[in-house]
Amino acid sequence: MEEDQSATYSVDDALLSSGFGRYQILILSYAGVGLIAEAMEMMLLSFVGPSVQLEWKLTSHQESMITSIVFVGMLIGAYTWGVVSDNYGRRQERISLYRHRD
Repeated sequence: MEEDQSATYSVDDALLSSGFGRYQILILSYAGVGLIAEAMEMMLLSFVGPSVQLEWKLTSHQESMITSIVFVGMLIGAYTWGVVSDNYGRRQERISLYRHRD
């Protein structure tokens, strides 16, 4: 009985062998830009909320509901597109998102 001679790697071994080059820096940069955009959106809600409350004569509860709805939408969207990505692939998911934008 022969044993399988193929090498097995742990996650650490695979990461060490792949290195950290231009491609990883590019991916890290894109992820950082996305994170910055999400943080700015959340911060914008806290600045715009009181102005919207005064302009539309909303109660504090109504203004809080608007902010909450934004986060519920983010939650539903993240879950939905995560399932689509897992089933059909990230490339197809991104193409679909960009096609249905605006």
